[in-house]
Amino acid sequence: MNDPMKMRLFSALTGCALLVTGCGQRYQEPLPPRDGLYYPVGLELHPGGRFLYVANSNFDLKYSEELGGTISVIDTSTSTLLPDASPYVPSFAGHIELNEDGTRAYVTSRQQSEVTVLDVAAQGQALFCEVGGEARSNSSACVVRRVPDVRSGAPVPLDPFGLAVGRVSREIGGETVSFDLVHLSHLRGDQVSSLSFPEGELEGASMRSAALLNGGNQTRLRPGTEDVYVAGRGTNVVALYRPYVSEEGKVEAIVRRGDVVLSPAVQNVDARGLDFNAAGDRLYVAARRPSALYVIGIDESDGLRHEVIDTIPLERQASGVRVHQGADGVERVYVPSYRNGVIQVIDPQIGAVVDTIEVGRSPYDMVAERCEAPGQPCRAYVSLFDQRGERPERCTESDRSCGAVAVLDLDPASPTFHQVIEHIY
Repeated sequence: MNDPMKMRLFSALTGCALLVTGCGQRYQEPLPPRDGLYYPVGLELHPGGRFLYVANSNFDLKYSEELGGTISVIDTSTSTLLPDASPYVPSFAGHIELNEDGTRAYVTSRQQSEVTVLDVAAQGQALFCEVGGEARSNSSACVVRRVPDVRSGAPVPLDPFGLAVGRVSREIGGETVSFDLVHLSHLRGDQVSSLSFPEGELEGASMRSAALLNGGNQTRLRPGTEDVYVAGRGTNVVALYRPYVSEEGKVEAIVRRGDVVLSPAVQNVDARGLDFNAAGDRLYVAARRPSALYVIGIDESDGLRHEVIDTIPLERQASGVRVHQGADGVERVYVPSYRNGVIQVIDPQIGAVVDTIEVGRSPYDMVAERCEAPGQPCRAYVSLFDQRGERPERCTESDRSCGAVAVLDLDPASPTFHQVIEHIY
């Protein structure tokens, strides 16, 4: 979709009343609030850095089951939620990730095991579901539960949660066609899945699934490759695979490329997150049993080899991991501790925690801006799953909204480096 069309669609979207879809059809009540967060989980930043997207899960099902989640669009320049730009999605939303050019956003939800495919406004200022040239905040028509989207299509396996988005191109009929490849891990069962969306569209989508590991929690693409790595809650391995994509752009097979054993002594390490360094030769896996960060070296000098080269103790209940290169050129690893309300900062060069940042209650996911130079503003954002606004207290049943986003200062030249400078809620 071209940029002028996206601007017209966004204008139409913001002109609609809150309780209607497509300026006509009504939603099923009760709707979740779009001017607040509600049990936020996954985070994503628009490439321009101005707009932050927050996946709200409706975890206690206080609101509509079918459309009880939202994707909050936040203008980071003013720390303001943009309600009219924030679409409804199915409940139990998990993670959100943009495609390569920032034109589509993919969201996993566990309500009925689905992936929602949303359009992104030209400057990132809104997400919406386009139906017949019309922008809708009701995402029902953009939800994928079967592939292809017919009664006989294969269902998306149970409880999709982890998400990684890549892209491939194919020559079809003399033209180059790009396909978004969406890779899923599933909290229930032992499946992983890869879906192909031609030009990011639902029509023509294909999918293959395979049994690789139990309770897949998070998924990452290794930089510069098509290799997909998955860590799970019910295993002691990281599984590695690559989807086979035909000349027509269809996913036809899942090709297993091996496993990485994290701990031979523990059958279930309960891995919650994984991330690569920029070079793609180090993989970091955060686990809960024991509470540790596994550092895996990757060597391709003689085939593809993996080795656990370090195990770094962590505080309890890690919920993810992010690798970030600071403006000072130092690569740091950030691990949220859900139980203790902190972000642990690890220096991989010395293999130890070098800083601990108190962020608030129940930190879950984290995203960070790209830092250009010391002295220039650089921030990270952390979802606080059940914090009551700015106060580190648990939400109550009477609260209309629940959760917050902590804003961290990542400028190494700043006096507030590695401190929370604001909460958004």
